[in-house]
Amino acid sequence: MRLSVEVTEQGALRVKYPTLKPGDIVILETSEAGVHNTEKGHWPAIEKAFEEFDKLDFPRLTHEEIIHDLHELRG
Repeated sequence: MRLSVEVTEQGALRVKYPTLKPGDIVILETSEAGVHNTEKGHWPAIEKAFEEFDKLDFPRLTHEEIIHDLHELRG
């Protein structure tokens, strides 16, 4: 189960989840690095990977060239 929470100004977590009832127990895990905010996703890592890809010197193809090559592969 993935929960979305709102952090109040007092630092409390406010959870809205339709199937949770008063008295339910939810276990939160943290690591030495702290709480991981998944709302932002993995975009920094993805952007870094794209930057590394851009450094590679692959020949650039237009979409027409890619479609042509795919048709040739299919026969």
